[in-house]
Amino acid sequence: MQNISTPSQRRTAGTDNFFSTKCTTRIRITRIHTWPFSAISPYLITCPPYSTLAVPDREIYRQESDGYNRRYLRSSTYESQPNNISLLIRKELETIFYEETASYLRKEQSFRLGWRRDGTMPTFNQLQFTEEAFTQNRGLEDLKEYLNKEIMIYFQCGSLVGRRQDDKLGRYFYREWLRLHNGRPPFQRHSFFAKPVCFGEKGPQSIQQIGVFHKALCDAISARLDDDVDFFPMRPQSPTGTTDAPPLFNPIPSRTIQSWRDHGFILKHIFRSLYIVIDDQTSAGDQELPTYRARRPHDDLALYLEECCDWSLAQYTVLLVKTGDEAKLHSPISFLPLFEAGLALEVNRGDYTGAPEEDVVRVKVDVAVRFIWDVLYKEQKALGEVGQAAQALIKEQQELCEVWTENVMDHAQMVGFEENGYTWLAARRARARLNGEAFDEDQVKPSWEHLRHWDC
Repeated sequence: MQNISTPSQRRTAGTDNFFSTKCTTRIRITRIHTWPFSAISPYLITCPPYSTLAVPDREIYRQESDGYNRRYLRSSTYESQPNNISLLIRKELETIFYEETASYLRKEQSFRLGWRRDGTMPTFNQLQFTEEAFTQNRGLEDLKEYLNKEIMIYFQCGSLVGRRQDDKLGRYFYREWLRLHNGRPPFQRHSFFAKPVCFGEKGPQSIQQIGVFHKALCDAISARLDDDVDFFPMRPQSPTGTTDAPPLFNPIPSRTIQSWRDHGFILKHIFRSLYIVIDDQTSAGDQELPTYRARRPHDDLALYLEECCDWSLAQYTVLLVKTGDEAKLHSPISFLPLFEAGLALEVNRGDYTGAPEEDVVRVKVDVAVRFIWDVLYKEQKALGEVGQAAQALIKEQQELCEVWTENVMDHAQMVGFEENGYTWLAARRARARLNGEAFDEDQVKPSWEHLRHWDC
């Protein structure tokens, strides 16, 4: 087995410097309490309550389920296995690694509750964002929610998206982002597509006011990036400042007290340049959405309701807004391709009358996510530093997957492939795939694809 050094081990050896930036000013130490499986360290998938970190196993997989293809439930004899069965099992384990991570990360508060306007989504009830928001009470700890996000999403006070729909809209963004990444977006260190916040009645209402707020928010975040962070405030600091490797793999935050930036938490490349607004026309306003087809007698109710939810959210529109702050971009952002493709809709707001080079455009949600994906891809191709940082995250993610897969295989060798839940599932998926079939529902449609039920 080839030894695969983890990101934490590379930092200890002084070789993991793709995020490192020399900092000349340290202002304060922010103390962050985090759990092993969290939005900060999302790849410890054996940590949820059904198992322990030290045992890469899952009991529930070996239980019979209506969702299993019964043709493959029974174990097959060694003689009937293909010669490359071990390789096939490893490939299925890699898929399970990303599938499980995406599924269980949804249950973290920032994804499960952070998109609800019921007190869990941050609410700003003033026109101007002030730097004090990140210096008072939990503000410094909350700063991490804004770091490593590609853009901001602002929910306006008068937006007619029902509060029960807020989290479904968040799920839709989550799903579209995963689809573009083939189910494998980098989730390290709170990385995600966007950070949502909402405005109260006294908060920004016009496009211009939101733009001023956004600039102040970006400036306040930038001012804190060189603050020191301690992710282990309740644990004794080792003399060398190194991190004890967990039983399986990293990343977990380094024990070294260092800046947000050196921990790998940054203001992402286009964060200052572009944002999304959810306004009073996102859900079509007073216009009734076309009715989804009636349920047919043979339709499964759960699947039909899922289709209805999917179809309804696909009608929603959002505003893409350029800020004009493009100094760090390789090329200016242009909405012209959206107009040329017939994807741009009427902005239809009294506070925006258009411009020779449009700064605001209304599009459907999936179009907005795809547009941002395309902008990021072009910037990563054009700017070496941006592209290298993106590739470093993918490489780190792949290393973590390899280490986890190796640990699962080692454990299965000790207890038996039929006794380890992950290899039990992977072997059956591999056999089904060889026959052009699927063993379980998640092999066809991963759980993160569903919109109606977030926690199951």
